[in-house]
Amino acid sequence: MITEEKAYDILALDNTATPEEIVARYQTLKDQYKKIKEETADLKTQLAYQLKQIELDDVFIYFRNVQKI
Repeated sequence: MITEEKAYDILALDNTATPEEIVARYQTLKDQYKKIKEETADLKTQLAYQLKQIELDDVFIYFRNVQKI
């Protein structure tokens, strides 16, 4: 379960971040994780970054549901 504190930690932002900062950080991390996942041949690394992408999506959904973005 994603909490507000955990959501900010996952994005490496503090709780004073603006909605624009949250969305920008989400997109940056999502793109980085996707690139790493696609460029590696190691299955464990691919799976780890797939999980990170899912976690980021959970954070995005959390912030949308609490109307922070």
